[in-house]
Amino acid sequence: MPTFYIYGTILTDEATAANNRGDNIGNTTTLQKVFVKDDIHTSVSAEAIRFALRYRFQMEFPDLVNRSYDSATGRLTYQDEKRSLWNPTDARFIDDDLMGFMDAAAAKVEKEDEGDEDADEASEATKPKAKKKAKGSTTKRQSPLAIGRAISLRPYRGELSFNCVSGDKEKGKLSLYSAEMHTTEYQYSFGLNLGDVASKENIGRLLDAVVDPPQVAGNHSRFFYDFSPASIVLRVTTSHSSKIQNCFEHNELLRSITFEKLVRRVESGDIPASELFVGGDVSSSEEGQRLKELGVAVFGGVSAAMNHAKDRIAKLDKSLAVVAPLKGVVS
Repeated sequence: MPTFYIYGTILTDEATAANNRGDNIGNTTTLQKVFVKDDIHTSVSAEAIRFALRYRFQMEFPDLVNRSYDSATGRLTYQDEKRSLWNPTDARFIDDDLMGFMDAAAAKVEKEDEGDEDADEASEATKPKAKKKAKGSTTKRQSPLAIGRAISLRPYRGELSFNCVSGDKEKGKLSLYSAEMHTTEYQYSFGLNLGDVASKENIGRLLDAVVDPPQVAGNHSRFFYDFSPASIVLRVTTSHSSKIQNCFEHNELLRSITFEKLVRRVESGDIPASELFVGGDVSSSEEGQRLKELGVAVFGGVSAAMNHAKDRIAKLDKSLAVVAPLKGVVS
């Protein structure tokens, strides 16, 4: 069977992101930032997105996740921390299968033979040979799932809020603080190697989580920011490169969202139209209509686009049939 992938780029709706704990400079809580085209944009880490997906698996399938997070204590617990139950052909745990793992065991220290006081005077020929250092062992699995950082669609313009700590004010202790805010959409991309997923039903579970994720914390903890897709672009392909990563841009002049780069790649034949599924708000745009004319499957809803992508995956090979959406969902 050839290597099949599903790639996706998710664009959230516009909302105000902020941080009320974590990194700070002085009494200002900050947002993570990156440069995009020489402009400063705010960002949310891929680790934060992965954590949110893990947490959804924990809530939906508590017996099928290895690592669980206790929000009350802030601690992680494992059902099988040493991965003794790992089976590369039939994974028991969703998170180990999709996210990968590494368990490194240190080598046992071996005591070197002690020489006598005259050892330094012994000739090279009579010196005992040095023992080879003991090696540790590693149990690991490379993650078949790759997730990129979420990047704000709009540049950061220095929005700030000023706040005051509640409760009694103590003399000498600072009670005023400020928080960076950013009103923007975020986009992030992911890729999944379908062949490397041991239990194929986990593919559908991941795609369901992408459409309906729990809150993504990152640098937005305590502030509600919906990371579910308002628009989505999916590609089911044998191509080893995505070519749809971060395909959305903000047109500041027209104050609109554009994905002109994606349209050009389809027009040029770099991305076959038959491999793409587009859904959500952007479907009604001029560029969305242009993609439809080019033969791309364009849908008004995000769920419809994802269900058709799942249906395409299920038809690639009999081993992937378990990814198919519920009967009657795809027409």
